[in-house]
Amino acid sequence: MHPPSAVYRAYQEETDRILRARLDLAAALFLVLVGISVVLERRYHPERSATVLAVYGAEIVVCLLGVPGARLARLRPGPVGAAMAAALSVLMSWYNGQVGGAVERYATAQVCLLSGLVVLLPWGWRAQLVVASTALGSIVLTTPGPAAPEGVTYAALALVTGATTSVWGAYFLDRHRYDAFRRAALQAEETEIAAALVHVGATLSEHLDRPDMLEHVNRLAVETLGCDWSSTFVWDEGRGAFQLHSNVGARPEVRAELAQVAFPRDSLPLLRALRPGEVLEIADAAQQSLIPVGLLRRFDTSSALYVPITRREQISGVLVHGYVARTGPFSAKQRRLALGIAHATAVALENARLIADLQAASRLKSEFVATMSHELRTPLNVITGYADLLAEELFGPLSGEQRETVTRLRGSALELLELVNATLDLGRLESGRERVEHTAIDLDEVLAELARELDPLVPAGVALHWGSTLGHRLIESDRVKVKTILKNLAGNALKFTPRGRVDVAAFVSEAVLTLKVRDTGIGIAEADLPVIFDMFRQVDGSSTRRFGGVGLGLYIVKRLVTMLGGTVTVQSTPGVGSTFTVTLPAAVLGTERVSARAAASSAGTRAES
Repeated sequence: MHPPSAVYRAYQEETDRILRARLDLAAALFLVLVGISVVLERRYHPERSATVLAVYGAEIVVCLLGVPGARLARLRPGPVGAAMAAALSVLMSWYNGQVGGAVERYATAQVCLLSGLVVLLPWGWRAQLVVASTALGSIVLTTPGPAAPEGVTYAALALVTGATTSVWGAYFLDRHRYDAFRRAALQAEETEIAAALVHVGATLSEHLDRPDMLEHVNRLAVETLGCDWSSTFVWDEGRGAFQLHSNVGARPEVRAELAQVAFPRDSLPLLRALRPGEVLEIADAAQQSLIPVGLLRRFDTSSALYVPITRREQISGVLVHGYVARTGPFSAKQRRLALGIAHATAVALENARLIADLQAASRLKSEFVATMSHELRTPLNVITGYADLLAEELFGPLSGEQRETVTRLRGSALELLELVNATLDLGRLESGRERVEHTAIDLDEVLAELARELDPLVPAGVALHWGSTLGHRLIESDRVKVKTILKNLAGNALKFTPRGRVDVAAFVSEAVLTLKVRDTGIGIAEADLPVIFDMFRQVDGSSTRRFGGVGLGLYIVKRLVTMLGGTVTVQSTPGVGSTFTVTLPAAVLGTERVSARAAASSAGTRAES
C-alpha cells in the first residue's frame, strides 16, 4: 500500500486524469470490436439477431453511463470504470448463456477484455481485481445446461489464468508507473530547489556589500517557502544574545517589539536545542515545549522553522520562517530550502565580513601611503629648494664639477617628488575621493607652468616644445586633471627619449580638446601596447632596466581620462618614437572670460595695494 504522501496524492490525480481520457478510448474500442462480432453473429446465426442486438444496446447504454460518470468531479474514475467493465463482462456472460454459445468462446472473449483493460487503463490492481472477479463469477451465467466437463474445465482454467495474470500485470504496471512518476517528481523538485537556491545565491551576491542584505534573504524565504513571514536573528557579541536584524512579513508592531528583545543562548529551550546543519520545527505552537506558547502567540506564530546560520561550527544567527495561522508539519521541500537558504546566508555573511576586512585593510594602506607621501614631500621640497639656491649660486660660485653634482641632485630629487605625487594621485583614485570639478582653464597658462616644472627633467640631448592653437581662449574642464594628464605624458616621453625631441600640442575642435604628446624615443613594441596602461606595468620590468619609475604614470593618465569622459590612444614604432593622443570633451568659453578674469585680477592687485 502506497503511503499517503504528497507525491502519491499527485500521482493519483495524474492517474485519474489519464484514466478519464483512456476510458473513452477503451469504451470506443470495445463497442467497435463487439460491433464487428454482432455483425458476424447475425450473419452466421440469424436466429440470434434479436438477442445480440438487445445485448449490444445494453452495452452501449452501459458505456454511455460509465464514461460521463467517470468525469464527474465527486466520483473517482477508477471505481466508475471498474463498475462499467464489470457490467460489460456480465452482459457478455449472459448473452453466451442465452444463445448456448461455446464456453471456450466465452472464456476467450473474457480474457481479451481483461487483457485490453490492463493495457489501456492505468487503474491499478484493485479495479482490475473487481473486473476479473466478476468475469470468474459470471461463468455460471454462460452454462445454462449440461456442458462437456472437459470444455468447462479448460474454459475455467483459461479464465483463471487470464484473470490472475491481468491482476498481477495491473499491479506491476501501476508500481512501475508510480516509481517513474516519483522519480520524475523528485527530479523536478530537485531542479526547483536548485533553481531557487541559485536565485538566492545570486541575490545575496548582488547585495553582498549592502546593509539590507539579510532583509533580501527574508524576502526570498517568504517567496520560496510560501510562508507568511521570515526573520533573521544575529548573535551580538557585546550583549551576548541573539537580536532581530531583519524581518519581512510581520506586522509593524510585532517587528518593533521583537527588535527590543534580546535572546541569550540559555533563555529558551529552543536555542539550547539548535545544532549546526539541523532544522528545528514547531508544527503547532500549542503542542510544543521549546518556546512558551504565550510568547509565540504574542509574535503571531502558529508554526515555524528554525534554522541556524553557522560559521565554523558556531551558530552566529538563526533564520526563522513561520505562519500566522496555519499549523501542521512543514514539507521536506520546505525544510531543504530553508537549510539551503541558511547555508547560502552563512557563506554570504562570511564573504561580506572578508570584504569588509579587505576594505578596512585597503583604507588603512591608503591612509598610510597618503601620510607617508605627505611626510616625504616636505623634506623633498627642502632638498629641491636648497638645490635651486645652490644652482643659482646664492651661497657662492660653483665649479663645473659642483654645478654638475647639484644638477644631478636636483634632478634626482625632482624624480623622487614625481613618484611621491604619483603615489598620492593613485591613492586618491583608488579611494574614490577624486572628483571632477569643471572650471574655466587658460590652457596656455597650464602649458607655461608645465614647461617650468619639467625643465629640470629635460635630458641634455632633447628639445621639449609646447604648442597650442587656443591663444587666450578659455576652455571648460578640470584644470588639475588636465595638467596631471599632460605632465605624466610629457614626463613619460622625456624619460624614454635619450635624444631628439618631445612635442606637446593642444587644440580644440567641435567642443573636443585634443592633446598630443609625440616623442622620438625608444618606442614600444606592438605586443606591449595592450598593457602599458596597467598599474605597475613597464615594458622593461627587470631590476637592471635603463629607465626608472614604478609604472604609475600611464595608469593614472588612463584613469583620469576615463573620469573626464575622454579616450587615450597610442601609436608607436620601436626605435622611431611614440605618439599619445588624448581627446576630452571641453567647450570653448571665448575671450571675454579672459578680459573679465584680467579685470578681476587687476582689481585684486589694487585692493592689496
